[in-house]
Amino acid sequence: MERNPLLLSDWLPYVPALLLVVALLWIPGLVLQLLVRDLRPLFFLAAPAYSMAVIGTAGVVLELADLDFSLLSTGVFTLLVGALAGLVGLLFRRTRAAARQGTPADGDRADSSALFGLSPAAVYRTGVVAGLVLGAALLARRLLFVVLEPDRFAQRYDNIFHLNAVRYVVETASASSLTLGRMVDPEKAVAVYPAVWHGLAGLVWPLADQSPMVASNVVLLVVAALVWPASCVFLTRTLVGPSPVALAVAGVASAGFAVFPYAILEFGPLLPNLLGLSVAPVALAYLAALLGLDADTRAGKTDRAPAQLVFTGLCWLVVTGGALLAHPNVGTLLLVLLSPMVLVVWSRAVRRAVAARRPGPILLLVALLALAVYAWTYLWDSLGTDFIRFAHTTPAGAYGEALLYATNGRLDIPWFLVVLTVLGVGATVARRELRWLGVAQFLVVLLYVVAASAPKGPWREWAVGSWYQDSFRLAASLPILAVPLIALGATALAGLLRSRVEAAVTPHRRTRRAQQLIAGGTAVLLVAVSVPLTQMRTMRDTLLATQARFGWDNPDGILTEDEQALLEQLPRWTDEDDVILVNPWNGGSLAYAVAGTEVTQYHIGGSKGGRIAEIIAGLPSEEPARACELAQSESIDYVLDFGRQYLEIDTPRARPYLPIDTLGERPETNLGLVAAVGEAELWEVTAC
Repeated sequence: MERNPLLLSDWLPYVPALLLVVALLWIPGLVLQLLVRDLRPLFFLAAPAYSMAVIGTAGVVLELADLDFSLLSTGVFTLLVGALAGLVGLLFRRTRAAARQGTPADGDRADSSALFGLSPAAVYRTGVVAGLVLGAALLARRLLFVVLEPDRFAQRYDNIFHLNAVRYVVETASASSLTLGRMVDPEKAVAVYPAVWHGLAGLVWPLADQSPMVASNVVLLVVAALVWPASCVFLTRTLVGPSPVALAVAGVASAGFAVFPYAILEFGPLLPNLLGLSVAPVALAYLAALLGLDADTRAGKTDRAPAQLVFTGLCWLVVTGGALLAHPNVGTLLLVLLSPMVLVVWSRAVRRAVAARRPGPILLLVALLALAVYAWTYLWDSLGTDFIRFAHTTPAGAYGEALLYATNGRLDIPWFLVVLTVLGVGATVARRELRWLGVAQFLVVLLYVVAASAPKGPWREWAVGSWYQDSFRLAASLPILAVPLIALGATALAGLLRSRVEAAVTPHRRTRRAQQLIAGGTAVLLVAVSVPLTQMRTMRDTLLATQARFGWDNPDGILTEDEQALLEQLPRWTDEDDVILVNPWNGGSLAYAVAGTEVTQYHIGGSKGGRIAEIIAGLPSEEPARACELAQSESIDYVLDFGRQYLEIDTPRARPYLPIDTLGERPETNLGLVAAVGEAELWEVTAC
């Protein structure tokens, strides 16, 4: 799996584009955090969730105001929202001191004892930096191996929409999640589709060679290699506390799963899902802080005054809004994880009321629980769909896949992470205040089992309909809570190793200095060995399969190299207002993404309307008048013939397109060959 080192030089021209994406995902969020004074520990790692809220909301508001979506307008919108955040910060200025509590100086002394002359605070910061740098480096290395070149793209079903949508955002100057779906259904006044991913790619468009492939890839690298590990470290700090070992291992662990981010690139690619899941840990961290289930609250370091709770609640709404705008599936996932968290808080309140023998509060709590169950059920039902995907294994097999992080029949098992997860679950059992964490992870495992093994029926549709009954989407959610569990397991293992080493040292040599060296040495050793143990052969098959999707030689890919070359040449043969009749199943729809040429269908299953099937059947006929009439009904000027290499071989839905996939095999009276690259051909309607 060694990469050609010369390939890295292909990315150098796009360093400015990468830096712009980093700026877009951090600067708006930091502006809001600083002005509202949300300065909790490692607050800067949560900035991308704030930024997604700003960019996603900007897309909607600018569309409603009939203003163009651009870097300038988004920047102005950020300043306006920042001014509002500043006012909120002034209203809650009495809570600022509480928000600063739990700083690095309050590090876990057991894990951050002075090492090599460093103070506990310096050891803490070293753990944070190590986790972020190692996680980002490992993820970036693997992603570059998978993507290969900046202008490659995953030749999968969903990418037809995503790549076309990037150009659509640029050309319409609109990135509204309320209207992005108009690209495939222009007659709809409201056509909802999460647009934050495409908006980010649209903003970086000028620095990405005006290529939707390059723009998407630079967004992918930043989101998967920077935002995801940052979110994991932030969640771990919130739930586990300021342990350098936990935070360093959390960063490394974020890069150790085949199921995320690589598997959903190979499957979909599910790019908005990837974006939403990359900040889902931040939304969960704020929720834990709001409910008092975070490490600082357990340690008595945070203020639980009503004003502070309202402030935290507002921050949670913003970061959750950012995650939801990235992809609504995050909302359903948070509903799942919310259940055990609320039950923990509710049961504590009930125990206090019972101990005080106060029937009034008890009845109120029961009524609140009933109301919460009703609201939860209503939200769950409203987020469901009736889209059907079927089971692929037995329940026992599905449990095994989920618990070993080897979902959907994978052979890659990250044994080191599995062992640490088991240790982490054991740690939650031993610590009552963290038991909800293991329960929440089990609920995600259970949902995966339903999607992977349950038969078709109402129960399956209700339980996993929000994920389109798709086990791949649920598998990608497993690492979110697995990372803090693994971090807990790592701290438990480090403690065990430290105690064993200390026991082996003779009593007269157990000086304070020796104990510090033993503690620091075991921590450094554990972090060091976690890097190879999370990377060596644990993702090999998934990485190779994902890389193959970015190649040209897929028997069921979207485009061949010849077809790509012909699409790049389309501006030489067509005018801006020309329309090309295409077959979306063999890649013709990407004529819009690559060349900006209008096409009859922008995605599989999507159409401009009209008699497309009749036109397809009539154009190659021997009736010029009829062919001309059909072409003029949809303003069709050209036809692309990309042959029989279909994205999904033998799918019945592609059969209506067969007549335009063999134009070169017979003489035509209504069409004339304009250009050809290999077997890829562009034909002009000549009957008119």
